[in-house]
Amino acid sequence: MILFHYVLFLFFPLGSVAGILDFLFDKGGKGPAKPAVLDLPYGSFKSEYNKDSDIHVFRNVPYAAPPVGELRWAKPAPPKKGGTHNAGLKPTCPQAIIRGLNFMGSGNKSPVGTAINQFIGGLPVPSFGEESEDCLYMDIYVPSKALASPSKPLPVAVFIFGGGFILGSKDIYQPQVPFYDGTGMISQSKNSMIFITFNYRLGAFGFLAGTSMEEGGLPNAGLWDQRAVFEWVRSYVHLLGGDPGQVTAMGESAGASSIMHHLVAEGGKLDPLFRRAVLLSPAYQPMWDRAGGCESTFQDFASLSGCKDDEGKGAGVVECLRKLDSETLMRANKDLLLQQVPGTFAVGPTPDGSLIRQLPALELASGNFWPLESLVLSHCADEAAVFVDGSITTNDSFDSFLSAVFPNYTEPTPLHAAVLDHYPPVKEGGGGGSKYATQQDRVADLVRDSSMTCNIRYLTEAYTPSRVWNMQYSVSPGWHGTDLVAVFNNPHYGSSSSPSDSWEDVLTKYVLLPLGILFSGISTVLQSYLVSYVLTGDPNTRRAVVNLPPAVRWDHPQLAGEKIKKVLDVGNFLVGGVEDGQVPGAACGFWREFYAAAAADGGYVPPGGEVEQGLMVVEGNISARY
Repeated sequence: MILFHYVLFLFFPLGSVAGILDFLFDKGGKGPAKPAVLDLPYGSFKSEYNKDSDIHVFRNVPYAAPPVGELRWAKPAPPKKGGTHNAGLKPTCPQAIIRGLNFMGSGNKSPVGTAINQFIGGLPVPSFGEESEDCLYMDIYVPSKALASPSKPLPVAVFIFGGGFILGSKDIYQPQVPFYDGTGMISQSKNSMIFITFNYRLGAFGFLAGTSMEEGGLPNAGLWDQRAVFEWVRSYVHLLGGDPGQVTAMGESAGASSIMHHLVAEGGKLDPLFRRAVLLSPAYQPMWDRAGGCESTFQDFASLSGCKDDEGKGAGVVECLRKLDSETLMRANKDLLLQQVPGTFAVGPTPDGSLIRQLPALELASGNFWPLESLVLSHCADEAAVFVDGSITTNDSFDSFLSAVFPNYTEPTPLHAAVLDHYPPVKEGGGGGSKYATQQDRVADLVRDSSMTCNIRYLTEAYTPSRVWNMQYSVSPGWHGTDLVAVFNNPHYGSSSSPSDSWEDVLTKYVLLPLGILFSGISTVLQSYLVSYVLTGDPNTRRAVVNLPPAVRWDHPQLAGEKIKKVLDVGNFLVGGVEDGQVPGAACGFWREFYAAAAADGGYVPPGGEVEQGLMVVEGNISARY
């Protein structure tokens, strides 16, 4: 993970020539002049001011009380009045990492690459902040003119970070890399927007589910945290010169799939509190077996925490968990993730019969979603590479992976065989006769289709092409998450850092700066599209036409069988159109039917949520367990 941190850094463009010169000659930048104060009912918070960008940053503003004790696995409570505030800390919610992440990309297919990847993947999660349950804070980036002219409110972008719902934070890589610093986008907007990012509960703290949690606690607590931020924006952003009626939700990976879940909350009847949305690589491992696999995970966590009893169910176990110390729970959270089959997740957003009725793909297909004004949808060219576990080398190990991902009750049904038909075995000993040359290729397609890019197709079909813009990010290496490099490029970041003689800064000045010059044009293009969308609802209105490469007109997509046409392609040196083959129509249709059949066979279909499927005949009450 540490090496992966610097791999991300290697691909990060430091920005415009002006920003590079600022960094090289250390102009200073951040100074004590002109701080601002945000007065809220529960406290006052002072900004940091960057004179080069003319942006105020209100760091670590609480949006909810610490979720400890009785507030664990409960809806976020209002912040405490008069609490202490330290803008210099980096509060990070308790987190862990799964086994099986592929840090070698396509190199994972070789024996040496596999060995290196396993070594890297075995490293402990580095500490990027103060890991604590007291972590529900926001960072708010506000241009000075918003504070000076509150009568002319500015649009607001709220960004939800990714990390598989198990790791990450609002400022995880800062100060080395400006993920998720809003200065770059605000500067691209000519200081005409406000940007907010925040922490939310992760892992077992935020996404422990199952029938026992439904009875005694709150499944999807992390989603409730996210909603609390949008409620805060609606109530208080006007104090900073923001327009609560012009809010765009943005997210990447788990953050983008969080937005998907907000769109289908309560069967699409709960206002998500944002008007438009940008979903970059929406991805999550589908989980829906509330009474089976999800309940087993709950019991595993209870056992690891020391709260397993003879009954092992219900409110009593949740109450026991609430009484434990943080260290015990954080250790159990890490152990829970480490005991998973490599490449799989123990927890994530899960249908709970209330906030989330069933998988978003099925709610979208049955018309149960909130009618947003529009969407921007994007994926990277090689989404699944970093999620392909190199230890899956045989057909048997592929079958074991399937069994770990999908509920056990699907194995004796036609569904398991249907997956093997769609992703046929690799011919042992090499040679032709199989769709796939390697197990890695096979797993990559399975993961991409079942958990990643098909989410783009489902959203495009539900909202109709006339209300969406689709993009593929193909800048090398095109892996999941590398688009963040361009999204958060920041011409002022060097001037707001504290350069030293450390090897990281030497690397930055003499190796990364040329890369920054090379990629800054791509970043300008991408940011201009996104900023234009936040400001006007159309990515074309304020796109960077005078730029290298120029931002071409971004058309609405066309659904055309296997591919989606008229998709914007952001490449290494050019921006143009492409027929997107990474969202295959047949595969996406298959997985929608798979989830529909599995939900019906398990008895999990909510009223009005049935989706037609032809994979198996389901007898009995399809809503028996709902």
